[in-house]
Amino acid sequence: MKNTINNTFKTGLILSTALLTGALAITAAFTQGNAEASMNIASVTISAKRMTEEQKLAFDAAQDITQTVLISAKRLTAEEKLTMDKEDQFERQQLAEKAASRKQG
Repeated sequence: MKNTINNTFKTGLILSTALLTGALAITAAFTQGNAEASMNIASVTISAKRMTEEQKLAFDAAQDITQTVLISAKRLTAEEKLTMDKEDQFERQQLAEKAASRKQG
């Protein structure tokens, strides 16, 4: 009887360990896949001048054909990425300063 209880306990312990290890492996696989996928997503910023209703109507009326937008890109070097990041940070800082000066004025 005692031997049966020990075998049942050992079997339960082995199965529990295997189940826990499998769950951790699956979780790690999905987490790693999501992190890698999010690192490969490129972002695009599209900006345009705000138009009045009259300008929008005039623009739409002047267009007789469907417009096509061509987006192209090239792979940047590490130095180019760093330069772009610094430029973006500088532009955001300038915009924040302008917004702050408007609120004060």
